[in-house]
Amino acid sequence: MTVNAAAQKDEMLAGSIEEFIFEHYYGYTKIDNNVSQEYKVNHPRWQVNKVIDYSVQCDFNAMYGEGFSFLNNKKPDSIMIAEGSPVTINWKRISF
Repeated sequence: MTVNAAAQKDEMLAGSIEEFIFEHYYGYTKIDNNVSQEYKVNHPRWQVNKVIDYSVQCDFNAMYGEGFSFLNNKKPDSIMIAEGSPVTINWKRISF
């Protein structure tokens, strides 16, 4: 996969797909069949770069199996790049 993007960083627009994907402040992980863990993620609001062009050259069937082979002939619904940052975790909570 390759992406050609603008060097300029911009603020994410409120209500945008970028905001929906990148602005998450809670995470969840499975501990076992009965227990999961919730954690709080801290990071500044990320900036995004406008995608100018992209190329996806992947044999999804060979990489992920026959169930994903339909992706070989499908264009992505979205391509986006964000300027990430260090992330910290404040607390963890166990759920049963």
